[in-house]
Amino acid sequence: MGSSEVVLIAFGSVALIALAAALVLRDLFFPQKVAAGSVAANGDRTIRRLPTVFDQAPAKTLTGRIDQGFDRLVLETGYEITPAVGFMLVVCSALLLGGGFWLYSNEPLAGVAGGLLGVIFPLAVMAVRRSRRMNEVREQLPHLLDMLARTTRAGQSIEQAVHLIGEEAEGVLAAEFRRCSQQLEMGRSFEKVFKSLAARLRLVEMRILATTLIVQRQTGGRLSETLERMAAVVRDRLNAHRQIKASTGAGRTSTLVISAIGPIAFLGLFLLHRPHVQYMLDDPTGQLLLWIALLLEIVGLLWVFTLLKKEET
Repeated sequence: MGSSEVVLIAFGSVALIALAAALVLRDLFFPQKVAAGSVAANGDRTIRRLPTVFDQAPAKTLTGRIDQGFDRLVLETGYEITPAVGFMLVVCSALLLGGGFWLYSNEPLAGVAGGLLGVIFPLAVMAVRRSRRMNEVREQLPHLLDMLARTTRAGQSIEQAVHLIGEEAEGVLAAEFRRCSQQLEMGRSFEKVFKSLAARLRLVEMRILATTLIVQRQTGGRLSETLERMAAVVRDRLNAHRQIKASTGAGRTSTLVISAIGPIAFLGLFLLHRPHVQYMLDDPTGQLLLWIALLLEIVGLLWVFTLLKKEET
């Protein structure tokens, strides 16, 4: 590789890193809460809410589903970043690890492997963060349902109960209820507010809660008793979820150990006993077998974790 190619790659990498850093600093210190205002016919300035992936209809194409899935992943982590910033972070991670592996080993294949690790690492961090956030919502939901039931039993309206929970409670779900209260105060319809809540927190319990509140708003009924029964059901679901998670813990651990043995062994041979793997890297048949092994490893992991996820739900 010539010096001009090195300079070009270095320039592109530095430019992307600088762009990603600028986007992160913009979202952290200058968050855009609302979209740019528009001027109405009477001269008054109106404020429009920024549309997100939660306001979009499900995509029908594969690329559209991937795009929406990534946007949901970034937004559901709870980090104050936009999907564009999340994408730039993934790109920068891939460039840094891929470039570092390439410069260290002077092997294009090592650079490709480092780039893949750079893509997987931030996605894995965001996925773990989202999972913990959703688990926190599940744990907080029964307590907040009891608060809703007690508040409505005391004669408060559902809007006042939502506002009270947003002000008095703590945690992720309290912040979401505070957001719902702010949207209601700004004049957004009750149905759209709680449908948006169910879209942001994609849990079965949240969909049931949103449907219950919307139906009660339209038809009436004893909301406090319904919420108390729902809190009991959610607690039962949590206990069952914990039991299933404990029973499948050994399977998940063994899956992680077995799936990690192959890549760790290959990496150890590559770094410590390079001649043992150099023949495979140089031979076309060895390269083909290596790619097939990588593909089968990914397919196996996706299959096992899909089965475990179905068992937990």
